[in-house]
Amino acid sequence: MTTLFSDAERQQFRIEPTPDVVQAAEDTILSHEREIGGLEERIAALLNQVRDLRYEQARHRAAIARCRGLVTLARRLPEELLIRIFELLVEDGWTRAPVVVSHVCSAWRRAAGAPKVWAHVYVRCDDANVHERTRFWLRMARGADLHVTVAASWRIPQWQIGQLMGLLVERSGQWRSLRVETDSLRHAELVLGQCDRPLPELRSVAIKTAAIDSADAGVNDLSILTERFGDERAPRLARVEYASSVIPRFPIFPAHITSLALDIYESNPHRPLSIASIIELLEQLTQLKSLALTMPLAYEAAFVPLPDDDLERAVSLPNLNTLVCYGPTDLNELLPHIHAPALRRLHIRSLEDVGYRQQPVGPSLLLFLERSAPPLELLELHDIDLSPETFAAVFAALSGTLRELRLHESSISDATIQLLHGPRGLCPHLTKIDFRWCGMLQGRALVDWVRSRCAVDDIPEGRIGEPIEEVGVVNCAFVLEEDVMDLARMTVCRIVMRDGDDYCRSRGLGCCSNGRYRTRLRMRHLTDLAAGRDTGIRLVL
Repeated sequence: MTTLFSDAERQQFRIEPTPDVVQAAEDTILSHEREIGGLEERIAALLNQVRDLRYEQARHRAAIARCRGLVTLARRLPEELLIRIFELLVEDGWTRAPVVVSHVCSAWRRAAGAPKVWAHVYVRCDDANVHERTRFWLRMARGADLHVTVAASWRIPQWQIGQLMGLLVERSGQWRSLRVETDSLRHAELVLGQCDRPLPELRSVAIKTAAIDSADAGVNDLSILTERFGDERAPRLARVEYASSVIPRFPIFPAHITSLALDIYESNPHRPLSIASIIELLEQLTQLKSLALTMPLAYEAAFVPLPDDDLERAVSLPNLNTLVCYGPTDLNELLPHIHAPALRRLHIRSLEDVGYRQQPVGPSLLLFLERSAPPLELLELHDIDLSPETFAAVFAALSGTLRELRLHESSISDATIQLLHGPRGLCPHLTKIDFRWCGMLQGRALVDWVRSRCAVDDIPEGRIGEPIEEVGVVNCAFVLEEDVMDLARMTVCRIVMRDGDDYCRSRGLGCCSNGRYRTRLRMRHLTDLAAGRDTGIRLVL
């Protein structure tokens, strides 16, 4: 064990210290204190040096930041592009982007000064300080075209809606689009009722609401929509999007619109969905060029067809070129009752995954093609299957016009594809196909079909089938890797979803995201794919 004191030191503390000992101790203490003082001075000096060095370091870092700021991408990009980035952020749902991003740097602050950045005015009536925020946004937008969104719950009193809409209506001459989101028809009517001034630049109106019995007493299906947004007040209004839990009882849409998207969530017993109600809504919309109908899968009340004595009733839409029907199989019974002689794009999408061919679809589709005889260029059947006989009849009806075919979860067979073979086959102008989850189709059938379109014989030039421009195959069980590579050597072969108007991609369904398959294919054929143009492989993955 280590001792703390020597024997001599222990002897000193056992007796009363003498004056000499006391003096020696005090001198020793004083000496150590002087040493400590000197060390403190050295520490203070070193700390001062550290502070000086920290200051120098901060100065150099600030200089580096300034230099980096001079060459940052934000400074090198044109201001118009920064403004466009602001717009994309807002369109993507980040409504406060102009406020937040403007704090990043001076370049973003300059871009944030542009009125276009503040053009999307989002008014959530339930938020605190909504009046001040709305005034600020309108002040910053100045004379820019405005895209106005008003969201109000049933808790908001009428006077508050009146105040907010008063601020917005003062700028009604700048409105380009109006979107109303409420959970009751009553509040939707209150918002629309305030739009009592001309809307010369308004292009689109979107309404998303619900029918709550207790809150909607006395409200009659937003009939005010036609009054407030007719061709006299809103001459440039082209598109209306209407989403509600019940279908309107009578026509409410302005007659001069050219695009309508109708989305109904339910079929209530007191107002069931019916072919007659849809026809009544569409009868006066003779200028429609685009129509999208979305109906619910589960009906509380059954879908009501036309009575037997009124089966010939139809609505004429002479200018319609795009029709989208999305709902249960019953909705397709509406097709024969739409007369659309100018239709070029038909998208039929089913909500039902029944696992077998939906029998009503084929006759309805064929009757529609027979009555309207449209110059159809694009046909999409999503989760809707047809019998081989119906496929053959459809191809025969569209043989002179069809250019693109999209099938999702179809049992189209090799024999049906054989009908399209060669210059003498049906649909000679068909140049693009997109087949997904086609479980009965052999890859060799596709390869042979594409190859047959490449052959030229003694058929007159006007009747020669056009070469295939693009083949899309996703999750087709019997289309093998060898088939995919053979297709890619003859034409563009895509095994991934489209970038643009792809329904599965836009809805985020995930059914066609075949990432693992594409990775395996890329690794197995890395050499051929790397060669690219030299091997003539045109594979999009």
